[in-house]
Amino acid sequence: MPSYSRLPDCHHPCPPAAKSESLRPNRTTAHTLIALLCAAILGLTADRTHAAFTGTDGAQEWIFSGGKGIGSALIQQRSNAGADMLGANWSYQFYDYPGSHRLQWWAQVSFSHMRINHRGEKQKQKIWELKPVLRWYPQPEAKGIFGEVGVGAAYLSERSFANIDLSTNLNFSLHFGTGYTLDNGHTLSLRYSHFSNGYTNTPNPGFDFASLNWHAKF
Repeated sequence: MPSYSRLPDCHHPCPPAAKSESLRPNRTTAHTLIALLCAAILGLTADRTHAAFTGTDGAQEWIFSGGKGIGSALIQQRSNAGADMLGANWSYQFYDYPGSHRLQWWAQVSFSHMRINHRGEKQKQKIWELKPVLRWYPQPEAKGIFGEVGVGAAYLSERSFANIDLSTNLNFSLHFGTGYTLDNGHTLSLRYSHFSNGYTNTPNPGFDFASLNWHAKF
């Protein structure tokens, strides 16, 4: 009968199989995207000499805001309802396009302060934002009813506030709003603001508030 050679016994422990690392969101991705977005916003406002500006570009606004945190009925997954919010914003209009509809681009810098008494603990949240805002009037004049949307970057001082636990301080900023511009150029608006890291890290419950805003144009 044919003979078979026996393989030598292994006296040394075999190395364990490499564990597959779970895919984790890259925290630096959000920081890079937000930095690029901020640079684009600054570039739009600084490089005015190469754009065909029309209308009343160059107008400015001081915006004073008061609002409240909201529940989880809309975008955010947890609640900060009951929180009070006060804010101050500065906006610079860098493009105004008159036509059958009126389109305006604004660059906005914002600061918001929120506070809440959560389970017997007084908590505070400070939010800084930088974002371009697109405002649309359905008529040729920049008066009357309008809608607006803004997308940019935000820094939140606290990751834990009320029932919300964020994984990053640096987040994307988004708001939707509507308002009414008076004949003297001053404006009253209502905004819904949302903050998120875009799932570049988890958890990402979101952070929202609603605000009533008075725009003093100068």
